[in-house]
Amino acid sequence: MGLIKHTVLLTLAFVYGVFTIILYACISIKNGTFFTSRTEKENLELQIARDRLWDLSKDFAGLSHHIITLASGFKFHFLSNEAPGSPAALKSDKPLVIFVHGFPDSWAIWRHIVSSPSLQESANLVAIDLPGYGGSEGLEKYSATRVLEKMTELIVTLRLQYGVDDESTIRKKKTIIVAHDWGCVISMRLAAEAPSLADRFILSNGPLADLVKSNVMRTIDSARKIHKDARNAPSSSRPPLLQAVRTLKPLFRQLARSGYIFAMQLPVPLVEFFLIGGNQSLMRAVHKGSHGKAEFTPRDAAESMASSMGPSLPESKTQTSNGESYPSTVKYSREFANVMNMAGYYRDGAALSRWHKSLETVAALHHLAGGNDVQRTSSGAGLFDEGAPGVLKASSTVFWGKLDIALDPTICLDGMADYLVGDSQIVMLPRSGHFTPIEVESRAALETAVQWAVQGEKEDIGVAVQRTYEDAKVIARR
Repeated sequence: MGLIKHTVLLTLAFVYGVFTIILYACISIKNGTFFTSRTEKENLELQIARDRLWDLSKDFAGLSHHIITLASGFKFHFLSNEAPGSPAALKSDKPLVIFVHGFPDSWAIWRHIVSSPSLQESANLVAIDLPGYGGSEGLEKYSATRVLEKMTELIVTLRLQYGVDDESTIRKKKTIIVAHDWGCVISMRLAAEAPSLADRFILSNGPLADLVKSNVMRTIDSARKIHKDARNAPSSSRPPLLQAVRTLKPLFRQLARSGYIFAMQLPVPLVEFFLIGGNQSLMRAVHKGSHGKAEFTPRDAAESMASSMGPSLPESKTQTSNGESYPSTVKYSREFANVMNMAGYYRDGAALSRWHKSLETVAALHHLAGGNDVQRTSSGAGLFDEGAPGVLKASSTVFWGKLDIALDPTICLDGMADYLVGDSQIVMLPRSGHFTPIEVESRAALETAVQWAVQGEKEDIGVAVQRTYEDAKVIARR
């Protein structure tokens, strides 16, 4: 019986994934983008944008490119306003701020925020490419263990390279992690399972997997109980049955918004067609929608697409000031060389699978936690104190664009306050959608939050954010 049920569920998931691909293709055909190739002018804009974002020899708005090779041999690409390991980075008392992007972007989704002169003046900014994205090396599989191990090793290394820690002293200055979408999912896992990595997590529009799972099960259990009560009283069953259906509405809404996740589980040719088929109509639609109601200029279109594509063959031949090059494993001759790496995060369980920490990771986290015991007493979180699954054990500020078309707030936000520790908040952005680092109002709110954290969190976060986003509201505190 269990095998039959499992087979039925897999079949339904497959059918829903195929249906999603057909639906998105039909929408693209109706909108006129499926059969429309880029014009010569658009190709030129894209070429210029890729050169602007990915040429290792050129600075971008005060930030320079860097390739860092970890002790494991893995290569990450990032941009920073200070070179890692330089005297300015090591001796400065500026906090370290690490920006982590999501799907289908790269470091460049943060380009508006990290270009801020005031932020560059007050902090060491590091905008990374996740493994398999942009100019960073890819992984064979994107399981939680592989992704989180690399991310932990990177953050520990960056803390050393930017003078946060050294051999004798831990936390000489503050570390802040700012994350969106998949970067948020990964950073939430770090905040829950490796909280000593940062002093503050600023997280936006990414689901907390354990909370979502809990809300889904709670919703199903409530509907099942109502249905059971209706069966026990058949003479008055209609209203309870309707109530059961209404109870499931948030789950149906989220399921309708999650079709792309099912499409990502299909065979590789179908996934590639879904993501970049039809003249890249899906990517073009995603990037246009990411700007909300603001004007979507040709430069916006080119930079957004260049962010997803990563470096092209000409950029792959460039070098940083100290002679570093992009990893040779990336197929730079393809426009979307990383597309299956992007899908790998959905396919290989990066959000939900267990993180099996290596001995090196355990030792590194133990070393960092040993210097932060006083700071973390309010959370009750120690290195081996797991607590409830998914609870964020580091101080966190969650920003949520209320108009998110991918994530239902009932499923993703209800009960989140119970997953936060002291000195944490949830801030609702009522006019913003999913892509908060790009939309004009929400990126101003995020920049304000980073500045607030950098300057010591001296005032209430709600008051600070409302100066740049008037209707922003703190909806929960711990």
